Amino acid sequence: MSETVLVVIDVQNIMFETPGMPPFEGGRVLETIAGLIASARENGVPVHYVQHTTEGAGSEFEADSHNWLFHPAIAPKPGDTVSRKHSYDAFWNTDFEAILGKLGARKLVFCGLQTECCVDTTVRSALAHGYESVLVGDAHTSYDNGVLTGEQIVAHHNQTLNRRFCKVIMSKDFSFAQRG
Repeated sequence: MSETVLVVIDVQNIMFETPGMPPFEGGRVLETIAGLIASARENGVPVHYVQHTTEGAGSEFEADSHNWLFHPAIAPKPGDTVSRKHSYDAFWNTDFEAILGKLGARKLVFCGLQTECCVDTTVRSALAHGYESVLVGDAHTSYDNGVLTGEQIVAHHNQTLNRRFCKVIMSKDFSFAQRG
């Protein structure tokens, strides 16, 4: 069992394919997340995926729809674990914490989408659930929202979450090699 688990939040097709809503540096963020996943696997660190799901035929994140599927660049492999969630918080009313318990997790490393929604909420909730956390500062992203750009949202959350709710570490400075 590994004390550390990489948590990949909502890296689903719809997040990259909604017309007129490109995520800030989406391609680079996908590459960074793919690198984190490869490094985790090489170092025996479990990879856990969180998948946003909505109810009802035709809903944005309808289970088993193209929108709902994980982006193929980072899709789970056999042995990875997955939790479905219906809210911004991966802990709320899901099997996420039970899976983390089975994995022996004490430290969570976060990446994914959408910075100000599911990433922020889950990172904050992790602290409330007693986990030590790292947010990889260049491995999460969001969209321009009419008030702030995606770039500003990412920068703001890196600043706000760091040292209060988690450690924010850029991918070039992060390694799974020395982590439990």
